[in-house]
Amino acid sequence: MHTPLLVFDVNETLLDLAPLDGCFDAAFGDTSARKRWFASLLHWSTVTTLTGEFRDFGTLAGHCLDTLARQDGISLETADRQRIFDTIATLPPHDDVPDALERLKAAGFTLVALTNSAQKTVDAQFHHAGLTSLFTHVLSVDQAQCYKPHPAAYAVAANTLDCEPAAFRLIAAHDWDVTGAMRAGCQGAFVARDGAVLNSAGETPDVIGPDVADVAKQLIAAAHD
Repeated sequence: MHTPLLVFDVNETLLDLAPLDGCFDAAFGDTSARKRWFASLLHWSTVTTLTGEFRDFGTLAGHCLDTLARQDGISLETADRQRIFDTIATLPPHDDVPDALERLKAAGFTLVALTNSAQKTVDAQFHHAGLTSLFTHVLSVDQAQCYKPHPAAYAVAANTLDCEPAAFRLIAAHDWDVTGAMRAGCQGAFVARDGAVLNSAGETPDVIGPDVADVAKQLIAAAHD
């Protein structure tokens, strides 16, 4: 179903986390440490949501970083830690993103961002990436005091847009995020970056593409049908 309201996930969907690999390699001697850290961060965001003990994403990121260092027997230098957080604030958009967003906006879509990151973090990220002007709203789940994929997190977008969840489409590179949105009543679109596939335990949206550019192409075509 066509909707002009598009709500984008941020980390990995719009912003490229690859620049963090060098930071983690310098600190841990292993570029895979970045993916282990991010997986732990997502895990603990779920734990805090289920237990009702919300802590913002930046705080959780620090705890997960320290835990990973202890697990790997690393004494994390202050400079290495700061470099990681400085890089998070200045992550670039994926190459396909700026033009795709421009085309969606020109086609009449309303663009909104909804992230698990803290508001101050996403504001800094979008400013550095040059994305702020493309979005009507840049939102954090801080307002809900819980993380996606909890239904209350998607309600942040619905409340801001003054609409029902079914009136907007959540676009994300994470299948759990798409499933969470769809089970909260939203429409969905999956960005299958790097050949990612949907978990068969989740929902299957009607829009799937290898990057934001392809998803944008499908949405613009559907709007003109």
